[in-house]
Amino acid sequence: MKWILCLGMLVLASACAPMKTLEELEAEALRTGDWTLVEQRERLIEKRNARRPPSCPAGQVSYCEKNIGILECQCVSKSIMSSVIASR
Repeated sequence: MKWILCLGMLVLASACAPMKTLEELEAEALRTGDWTLVEQRERLIEKRNARRPPSCPAGQVSYCEKNIGILECQCVSKSIMSSVIASR
């Protein structure tokens, strides 16, 4: 039981560790010449943004479909979505 508690505390402590900003990583990369961490962060940001549905203008909602593991989203009029849902 103590091991589980210790492991849980370790995970929580590592989750609260300060994370460098992209600007700090870039400044460090300029000094060292190693851009690996910057590239990893940019890939993470790109992956995170790809999962987010687009923000739609007023009067529209985001409609997403998953095709072969790829989430595709588009903005659709609320009235069209209402009629599609009502027809089912």
